[in-house]
Amino acid sequence: MNEFFREGLFDWQKNRSVWEGWAQKTYDEQRYWGGFPRPKIDWPDWVIRFEKEPANPVFGPSEKGWDCGHTSGGVHNGSVLKKDGMFYYFYRGEQPWQGASAKGDPLVSCFDYICDIGIAQSRDGLRFERLTPKSGLFRHGADDAFSFEDVCLVQGEEGYFLFCNRWDWTDPLNPRKNGAFLAVSDDLKHWEKKGLVFPQAGRIHRNACVVQDLDNRAVRLNGRYVMYLNDGLMATSSDLLRWESREIGIRWPGGEGCAAITGEAPGFPQLKDHILLFTGGHHNGHFYAVGEVLFDVRDPAGPLEVCPCPVLFADPALPHESGRNALPPHEPVSGWRDTVFFTGLTGVGDRIFLYYGGSEYYTCLARSLPAGR
Repeated sequence: MNEFFREGLFDWQKNRSVWEGWAQKTYDEQRYWGGFPRPKIDWPDWVIRFEKEPANPVFGPSEKGWDCGHTSGGVHNGSVLKKDGMFYYFYRGEQPWQGASAKGDPLVSCFDYICDIGIAQSRDGLRFERLTPKSGLFRHGADDAFSFEDVCLVQGEEGYFLFCNRWDWTDPLNPRKNGAFLAVSDDLKHWEKKGLVFPQAGRIHRNACVVQDLDNRAVRLNGRYVMYLNDGLMATSSDLLRWESREIGIRWPGGEGCAAITGEAPGFPQLKDHILLFTGGHHNGHFYAVGEVLFDVRDPAGPLEVCPCPVLFADPALPHESGRNALPPHEPVSGWRDTVFFTGLTGVGDRIFLYYGGSEYYTCLARSLPAGR
């Protein structure tokens, strides 16, 4: 598993060549099976499956704004939360950046993009309007040097808590500068930056997945909030502000953490006494696909079962999921082919709306299948 996670920075983040990535990021059972059992096995009864919205993508880069995107990166990896009848989408927006290229370091010069977090809203979860068209939330003042990515947003007992990854591309392997970052708000509009969640970490803590219900409220388990992090790390907190992390010594296939849900919800009896952790990574031959891992709420560190099949993966027949522009003539826009990853979902009636990245360039929607399908 460490071969996948490396030192906290993936090999494929090092953007030496977009079109080299185009050739590598495609279905390949030899390279990307991901440690799952062979042959493929039938679906466990606890698994939540999804169908894609025919009108995808539901959100794309702006034409001239701060989130205009660049080759291989657009608007994606966001979290959705409902408030006052509206969907609020806190997304990762990308733009070109050459700030690290002058350093002369071969690793540092790989990073030709930088990200911030934007907000969009929607009445139906399908058509989104930007609320931050002029600039993102966090890259202001001294924080202009950082890239902010991949959102986990939850409602706490008092206010809202936004976790994301913060990166310093001039020193990307330093855990004192990079990793899970926290900001808080009372109204989803005005945010106070708290800084790195684990400022004294000995290795990079990234991809915070706070266990939440389908209304995106953080849930206490055994009296404490629980956060999954990449590569065998877990953390707990009494207040969502101060977290204590630990190595849990157990790893499961599926790659990175996407989101973690629990709690009683119409149509999802398996969540009453269990946690469902969604993962993203090498899966059954796909470069990046979404998987699911089941835990008992009484033991959030010990997986009960891993779904052997991906529940969401790229369709090469769809331009926006195969590295191409969603609009004709569908020219290439991203090297991230065969790549589906997400960090946000929310409950809508007896279904789940899951917002995933198409080729790391677009935001797309998938809905959970009704019971019995």
